[in-house]
Amino acid sequence: MVKVNSEELSPTKKRLEVEIPPPQVQEAVDALYRDLNKRVRIKGFRPGKTPRAVLERHYGDYIKEQAISNLIKETYPKAISQESIEPIAPPTIDTGALTPEGPFTYSAVVEVRPRIEVKGYTGMRLKGKKEEVTPEEISGELERLRQMHAQLKQVEGRDRVQQGDVVLLDFQGLLNQRPIKDGKAENYLLEVGSGTMVPGFEEALIGKKTSSGEEITVGFPADHPRKDLAGKEVTFKVTIKEIRQRILPALDDEFAKDVGAYKDLEELKERIKTDLQKAKEYRLKEELRQQAIDQLLQANPVEISSYLVEQRTDELLHDLKRRMAGQQQDLPPEEERKMHGEYAKIAEREVRASFLLEEIGQRESIEVTKEDIEARLQEMTRIYQRPLEELRQNASLVAAVSRSLGREKILDFIIAKADIKYKG
Repeated sequence: MVKVNSEELSPTKKRLEVEIPPPQVQEAVDALYRDLNKRVRIKGFRPGKTPRAVLERHYGDYIKEQAISNLIKETYPKAISQESIEPIAPPTIDTGALTPEGPFTYSAVVEVRPRIEVKGYTGMRLKGKKEEVTPEEISGELERLRQMHAQLKQVEGRDRVQQGDVVLLDFQGLLNQRPIKDGKAENYLLEVGSGTMVPGFEEALIGKKTSSGEEITVGFPADHPRKDLAGKEVTFKVTIKEIRQRILPALDDEFAKDVGAYKDLEELKERIKTDLQKAKEYRLKEELRQQAIDQLLQANPVEISSYLVEQRTDELLHDLKRRMAGQQQDLPPEEERKMHGEYAKIAEREVRASFLLEEIGQRESIEVTKEDIEARLQEMTRIYQRPLEELRQNASLVAAVSRSLGREKILDFIIAKADIKYKG
């Protein structure tokens, strides 16, 4: 019978000592040799008739490795079940020697959830600022919509670029007279003064003529994401093909109908006001949630799994690299090391908070229902323009939605029990 002893190393780590008796060890080794004898071909022996001693000379080390692996796979799940251990990370295993007639022993260091007694999650003192939507904010949103629905019209009677023009151009960047990677574009639309290009490029276009080849030299900032160009002077050969102006639509009832299903401009303004108010309320709620997390962490210092922190850190780094790749940027090794340190702090905070919130959720019987998930997926269909059934079939998405909803519901429970002082 397998012997199992457990020892607590820390609130988040336990060591299991597992001893497997000789008969079980011998059977595992014998089974491997029987299977091996059926598969291998050794010169001078018929298939399946190779003597054990010959097999041991050729395959002894391999059989020992496989036997150790098989014995651990067979006994480890039973050992953690017997000791009522729920690992949250893969174990670190240290094995003893496998001898022909003795028992086989190994130890497994297992990371587990810390035991938490959460305190101070009711009666928190929180502060928030309630804000009303101003007429200036509504006007700003209307102007943004006008810009989105503006039409570009070719300028007539003028062939020199002015601030605010939208120019159609071709360009090629050169460093030391050699074309730079990803430094060429044709029929590129650029609004002069938008800050889209490297500083100095758009300013240099002002006063330039259409249909004439121009050269513009700009200095790239020392901290530019393109390390091969940072701190260097780059010359651009530019041809301005057209100058266009943005023609804004009139702010009237017809504009409201073009923007969406609004009967008049007044209804559009009311919708903008409602959406802006919802956004302010959401920001206020998020601010209160962050205050609640801060106080929760301060009142409940808890040791957590280093594995989970590192795993979350890697996820954050992976997301950063993916975003940078989408912008055709790389993350240099020294910058990655710096970001790893910063993300590790964020990850530790997230993991600590998740343990505390989950404990509160269990204590207060706060659950995410199927109806909650369905409602959130319905919202996502409108935002991402994806069919509802497609979202339902995405298991990882549904799991992420469930976790997010759980966090929100628990924090909203804490906020509902808090003493909140609002500023006008």
